[in-house]
Amino acid sequence: MAKKKKLRRSKVDRISKLPAHLIQLILTPLPIKEAGRTSILSREWRHHWRSITRLVFDDEFFDSPDYNSDEEISANKLMSNVQETLQAHDGPITEFVLSNPELVTTVKIGPLISHLSGKGVSDLSLLYRKYFDPEKFEREIDSSLFHAVQLDRLSLEGCKFTVPSGFMRFARLTSLQLEHVGLPDDFFQSFLLKCPLLEDLRVFYFQGPWELEIVAPPCLKVLTLRAFILDSIIGFKYAPLLSVVSMQAGEIEYESLATDMVSVFASLPALQQLYVSFECLELIAADPIPYSTSLLESSRHPQVWSSPNLYKLTIQMQPRGDLHFTRRDLKLSDYEPDTDLEAKDGCCQRLEEVDIMLGGGSQVELDLLRFVLANGPLLRRIVIEPVEEMTWEGCLEFLEEIRQYECASKKAEIIYVNESNRIVFRTRLANL
Repeated sequence: MAKKKKLRRSKVDRISKLPAHLIQLILTPLPIKEAGRTSILSREWRHHWRSITRLVFDDEFFDSPDYNSDEEISANKLMSNVQETLQAHDGPITEFVLSNPELVTTVKIGPLISHLSGKGVSDLSLLYRKYFDPEKFEREIDSSLFHAVQLDRLSLEGCKFTVPSGFMRFARLTSLQLEHVGLPDDFFQSFLLKCPLLEDLRVFYFQGPWELEIVAPPCLKVLTLRAFILDSIIGFKYAPLLSVVSMQAGEIEYESLATDMVSVFASLPALQQLYVSFECLELIAADPIPYSTSLLESSRHPQVWSSPNLYKLTIQMQPRGDLHFTRRDLKLSDYEPDTDLEAKDGCCQRLEEVDIMLGGGSQVELDLLRFVLANGPLLRRIVIEPVEEMTWEGCLEFLEEIRQYECASKKAEIIYVNESNRIVFRTRLANL
């Protein structure tokens, strides 16, 4: 009771007395509208929202019944609200996010980018559309963007990326993410070289028909290419530090393709983590035929598996008509093991972790698993995730199959997870 009475008598306004840097820590993660409402808490808080360094204008900010049904009028109103907020802001801006699909092509963002450049923005995201016709890149990114040479991070979505002829370089850019962006034919050859400090490049949903020869900046360490259409050639001309590569093709034109993926990955001396979809893994085969046998052909190329620094491999299978069969058909006696999958010198010598998303528990998947187990002396864990959830009985049946495989590592652990990424079971192969 004494403590309660003491608290009642205390007249200290703890909220008002918070140090300015703590107030900034509280306000920065909040939506702009919520941050503005904190001005009523006390006199000390009244103007702090005006100096937060991270501004996010997304659907939550733009959610208002006042906007006109006319697309252009509504878009102009959106930008007007953004400009008013920026005019009230009186401090530096380090991160700025503009995310709204209603911002049509008629809305000019040049003044906005110029204003942000003056505020010292280093992290900029302009996200216009999540879904659109990839053949119609209606919005060209404003040329003023290429004057924001102080940028460290840049994310663009739903626009056409046209580089002005006089553009020199983004001297400080370390991270670039592009999604549903129309790219110039020479993007992977010439533009990347104008970003000398670029370390992380992520490109989602793009298509050729250019030759995908990537001339990487000297600092590039992470490359993600997802849902792309490949119909010509892919290769790395220079990538001395590239250690993490993720490739998930949306479509591959095998007839017109002229790519030797063996030499592609063998040309990456610093490669440590490789994430590939089944479509890309098929290309590792010397003869990229879109059938399950081509996956096994890839194991006959030790250059891929024995990259000097490769320690993590992720393979995503997709259910296919020529691969999938029912769980009751999954028996070792149903097929003859591939004799060429015996251990090879140098294969998987540094591989420690393998993640496999199964496409149905087919013969080719079993052979791949057996190959990795037989050739990975340092293997610590294999994470297996089925595309379709299996029953507990199915998990036990799968375990019964792989227990018969030779394992080069005494520490290898099998971790089986479901579609929710929850562990169904985990066990060391030595315990089987």
